[in-house]
Amino acid sequence: MRFYKVILSLVYVGLLNHVSAQSIWQSQHHSKRYILKSGTSDLVSDTLYLSIPEQYVNDVPLWTNYKGDSLLAQSTRGFKIKLQNKNADSIIAQFEYYNDAFNLNFKKVNAIKDLFFSQHPKKPYPYFVDNVKFKGSETGLVYGGTLTIPKGKSKYPLAVLISGTGQHDRNYTYSGHQFFTVLADYLARNGIASLRVADRGKDETTGDFSLATSLDFANDVQEALNYLKNRTDIDHSFLGLIGHSEGGMIASIETSRNKDVKFMVSLAGVAVSGLKTLELQNKAILKGIHKTDGLLDKHMEMFNTMFQTVYHSKKEDSLELRLEHSVTKWKQEQDSTTIKALNLDDGRDLDLIYRYARIAKTNWYRYMIHYNSKKYLSKIKVPVLALNGEQDIMVLSNENLEAYRKYLPKKKKITTKVYSKLNHMFQHCEKCTNEEISELEEVFSEEALKDISKWIKQIESH
Repeated sequence: MRFYKVILSLVYVGLLNHVSAQSIWQSQHHSKRYILKSGTSDLVSDTLYLSIPEQYVNDVPLWTNYKGDSLLAQSTRGFKIKLQNKNADSIIAQFEYYNDAFNLNFKKVNAIKDLFFSQHPKKPYPYFVDNVKFKGSETGLVYGGTLTIPKGKSKYPLAVLISGTGQHDRNYTYSGHQFFTVLADYLARNGIASLRVADRGKDETTGDFSLATSLDFANDVQEALNYLKNRTDIDHSFLGLIGHSEGGMIASIETSRNKDVKFMVSLAGVAVSGLKTLELQNKAILKGIHKTDGLLDKHMEMFNTMFQTVYHSKKEDSLELRLEHSVTKWKQEQDSTTIKALNLDDGRDLDLIYRYARIAKTNWYRYMIHYNSKKYLSKIKVPVLALNGEQDIMVLSNENLEAYRKYLPKKKKITTKVYSKLNHMFQHCEKCTNEEISELEEVFSEEALKDISKWIKQIESH
């Protein structure tokens, strides 16, 4: 026992250098990074500093002591790290935070690294990657993106990738998962080029994202297509769009009006109306909260009252007052037990109303809630591939795929598929909640990637 403690002490002294010669050790668990820094403290000696960037934990000091055969580092905030083994470049440790416990493998690094998942491609790439900037002739915005071209081919399909709701970088990064990087990599390895562009106000792309609507984003896609057409060093004879979630809706808008688009891929794309999307999304999410159908129905009654109020309001109206009036009227028709069960008592309904109104007054939301999918889908004349995960609670598969089949004018050109175990981000899921998405190691289902590539190559050959 004493010999083992001596070894641990020597290991620990090697880890805890002075700040001027700081050591950094990094580990990853799901979509969170755990970083240990060695240094000294004015309050205690031999102190480690813990950071968890994704939880906004920065340089929390840990004090140390022996517990059995392990060296324990812990903080007043409940973090515990039990160092179990170490060599020159790695440390095996158990991390504990209240009731949560798991093992971490820390690696020594020169600087803090980004989150990494096994599907992320590694250099050298077997394709060309070109970071590009271009200015839109109509929007006047500057766009920053990445063009990925397969090697050894003079002719190839080329797809513009369109991200979903929210402001995203060119790689469509969520919780460290680079959705479009993985997609572009797979496409390029299978002879398909792609261009992914950062959203307005992100990376090198200019513009005010907060003022834009889905129609504005479709205009951005049009600028990307124009840029590709003006390049003489690439093959742009077979251009298409691949959109995820709201990106599928944006792809529908652009495909319906742009003759240069020769194919469209919808990945969990919105194909029902904006109002119907809100209803389906919220009902699916609430199913995970309410244990009784009766309470679920009541909650949806209230939500639909709010949605209808926004839908029929004018931009110059006081939306807060209109919402307060309609919700108050709805509440008067309910019993006190229901109101309490829905957490709408004690003024909490007003908090909900004002938080919702802040979102509902934005240009983006007003456009989205009035979105008429039939208006655009009915004008699409090119082949469409529509893929959905059965476990998706954001864009429900049955209703949206049925809308594609119903509204597209040439049904023989629509190919649809539902994946039984995939969520909204095309990951194999267990709980299949929105919260689980960031915790999964998988970035993009291999099966879906294969189907996308195979379909594009098939229609190119026809």
